[in-house]
Amino acid sequence: MSEAGDWDPGPWKGHDFISAKQKYDIHVGRSYSDAVQKSVNPDKLVPASLHTESNAPLVIACDVTGSMGESPATIFSKCPYLDLEGKEYLGDDLAISFAAVGDAYTDKYPLQVRPFVKGLELKASLEELVIEGGGGGQSMETYELAALYYATHAEMPNALNPIFVFIGDEGLYEFVDKAQAKRWTRTTLEKRMSYKDVLQALQQKYAVYCIRQPYQKTGGDKMSAADVKIHKQWADVLGEDHMAFLPDATRIVDVIFGILAKETGRVKYFQEEITQRQTPQQVNTAMKGLKTILGLPSPSSKRNKTSGNSVTTKKKTAVKKSLVLTQKKSTAGTKKSTTGTKKSTTGTKKSTTGTKKNTTGKKKSLTGTKGSKASGKSVTTKKSSSSKKSKKLI
Repeated sequence: MSEAGDWDPGPWKGHDFISAKQKYDIHVGRSYSDAVQKSVNPDKLVPASLHTESNAPLVIACDVTGSMGESPATIFSKCPYLDLEGKEYLGDDLAISFAAVGDAYTDKYPLQVRPFVKGLELKASLEELVIEGGGGGQSMETYELAALYYATHAEMPNALNPIFVFIGDEGLYEFVDKAQAKRWTRTTLEKRMSYKDVLQALQQKYAVYCIRQPYQKTGGDKMSAADVKIHKQWADVLGEDHMAFLPDATRIVDVIFGILAKETGRVKYFQEEITQRQTPQQVNTAMKGLKTILGLPSPSSKRNKTSGNSVTTKKKTAVKKSLVLTQKKSTAGTKKSTTGTKKSTTGTKKSTTGTKKNTTGKKKSLTGTKGSKASGKSVTTKKSSSSKKSKKLI
């Protein structure tokens, strides 16, 4: 699927990228004023809890403060692609929960959470978010509140490998304020909690990634001094292999697919698909952002010269993908793993595919309302050797 429109939209018939983005830009411009005029209660935008029966839940938490520019509209305009191609990696049971992040110290709607939905419901879900465009202007937003909510209030009993993607340009506050935790996430903390502990709690349930846009624009791929500091704060907890630095917001969805490819063992498919679908410059931008995640060398500018239009390669066979399921113990010191060896910061964790190192000992406990953990199974998708891909213009 490409911005040029040469794709089969399936149930999304009638959707095109340009007009969808233009309409959502209008929504963004009047979203906050409409919400204030209609007296939209902020509590109505944060459910008491979330529940999904999906085996493939995906959370996308996007910073919607003023500095993020066109990022929310870009995601909205590509909902069909996010839905259709997302299923290529995570399967037909893909369900997505969108969240909007602001600053609880200054904003009226600093945390908004939408239920897990599928297909055409994604569009309505995004339209429900209030794009406040605020923020505190001090290089920090309250991302930690979104992390706390999804760590304690999301029930995913059938989840195989839940994935959480932050999209933002700023850092986190050092601690979760107890009053804010109670007000916005309905979580009672015994004492204030560091952002590191909150992110580590989130990592107990999800594979957590962050797509960072520049906080200070430099006109290139290099980070400013402020961005280096912000990036390090996130990477010190998530790891560089879970971080993407992306100056170009139009490639956000491509980078999300690169993350899904990493988690499902389909990096080769992703590389082939994006090369066929996008221009060399677009491919180069996305691959630069994914370099630390995919562990790739500098991307080549070469492209299949016989392909005049962007395409998405779809697998059209009756053979289902085989799943490799691994069990994990449901204790505070265990965690799911998908491949190889990964570092962890929350106790000794066992994996069937590698050994994880402990760096910080026991994690602080949370009290109050808590959601159940995911099923404890991790999934790696294997390609069937007996079937070949067929191409379809989408």
